[in-house]
Amino acid sequence: MLALSFYLALLVVFLTIACYYKFLYRKRRDGEPPVVPGSFLFGNAGDFNKQAVQFLLDSREKYGNIFTLRLLTQHMTIVMDPHSFENFSHERNFDFDVIQKQVNHNVFSFELADAKRMLKEAGKTVKGKFLHRSMKLYSSHLQDAYNQISHTDVNGNVLNGKPTDWKQIELREMICKTLFTALFYTIFGKGNEHDVFKPLTVFKNFNQFHKYFNFLWLGFPVKMFPKALEALKVLCQQPTSDEYLRREDISDYIRFSTEFMLDHDQTEQDIIGHNLVYLHVNYNTFRMTCWAVYYLLENRLGLKALTEEIRNAIRKKIDDMGGIEEGESVPFNLEEVSSLPILDSVVKETLRISSGVFMVRGISEDTEFEMEDGSKYNLRKGEKVAVYPPALHRDPEIFESPNEYKYDRFVDAKFYKYGKEVKHPLLAFGSLCPGKRYALTQAKWYLITLVHMFDMELLPGEATKEDTRYYGHEILPPTNDVQIQYRLKENFHQLTFV
Repeated sequence: MLALSFYLALLVVFLTIACYYKFLYRKRRDGEPPVVPGSFLFGNAGDFNKQAVQFLLDSREKYGNIFTLRLLTQHMTIVMDPHSFENFSHERNFDFDVIQKQVNHNVFSFELADAKRMLKEAGKTVKGKFLHRSMKLYSSHLQDAYNQISHTDVNGNVLNGKPTDWKQIELREMICKTLFTALFYTIFGKGNEHDVFKPLTVFKNFNQFHKYFNFLWLGFPVKMFPKALEALKVLCQQPTSDEYLRREDISDYIRFSTEFMLDHDQTEQDIIGHNLVYLHVNYNTFRMTCWAVYYLLENRLGLKALTEEIRNAIRKKIDDMGGIEEGESVPFNLEEVSSLPILDSVVKETLRISSGVFMVRGISEDTEFEMEDGSKYNLRKGEKVAVYPPALHRDPEIFESPNEYKYDRFVDAKFYKYGKEVKHPLLAFGSLCPGKRYALTQAKWYLITLVHMFDMELLPGEATKEDTRYYGHEILPPTNDVQIQYRLKENFHQLTFV
């Protein structure tokens, strides 16, 4: 019996070592970036998960501006030089298609037919005339949501008091009932009241499902996470594609993508999966805006400066109109929303602090990658290469006091590294993101209207911070929600997006 146990133990050791050399071991070749040592089984995953930004900054100090990690079974080369970002984004052998397929398959259980063409054409529906049309619809839904929270309590009951009385609510709940609800109706249109797939239900379940995103995209099956699986089942209870297409108020993106997928014989489940991908993208707008509001409430000087900028812009607009009648709204267009420097800086600083995005590409061919300084490194086909913006955003050589929130940091500012101006100091969106301007405009319009219409305060002792366990998410979640109080202001002019 002892002999059998000995041989079984020996077999387990042998198989473990064999699996390690087959699936995990990797010997550095000449001309390749240095490899950061890690644990036998998990590689660098533990250090990365504990504190990704500091781990990468420390690794840069030891190994230079390019090095290779192993995250479980995946080898990934990290480019830490901000000046080399354009080389990274323009390298033809660095393929995003591999990554979107991995996310679609592992997280949302579908694959896109003719993905590159579909994403290219669908991306046009969040730009130009489509952007203006969607923003008008979004601003209308947002105003409806503001009216709702002004005249009801947290349980949806009609208030006995005045809308200008103080009310208490959790910050994320308030922004869910306003921003997220407006985003949701702008994307999917309004169905009937008996639908399962409606804003508050979707938010609750997507928030639960999203906690497991990093595990799922790495390949862990969703069945390992019962809470994620339960939430996903609710999120999949969507209207049929036919019902969506009958709605006059669905977004141009959903209409185009649904028709494209039907034309390519994709299933209803495929369409549901893709709808969840698009919801995931917009969920990041919600998260980013939550942080923007929180930082302003925590930094009253920034809130005061933004309030004054918005007030001055409205006053100037009214003067340019020659005055307005009582009950008449003040129109703002895209260019006017984009022209407010403090608002722009507030949004950029929020993205700098809260971003957790990983810009990952698959390496389609053995590649000699040239850094901005002329140094060249060999990268292997089948592995991955990435830029990790949060590490650049927290680089003290680029940003003074990088862990401190400064609402006006980006006002008329330039940033430098190695004595040279950094062309892209903020990398919160993927280089291929077609909806960047759309998302920023949605967030800015929300902040303009919220600050203009409401007084808001954090309750005493309420505070939160970024939950760094979720580095890899586009926008980090908070460690906890915070209680606020808010009230509708008196005697303000309604704003409209035109």
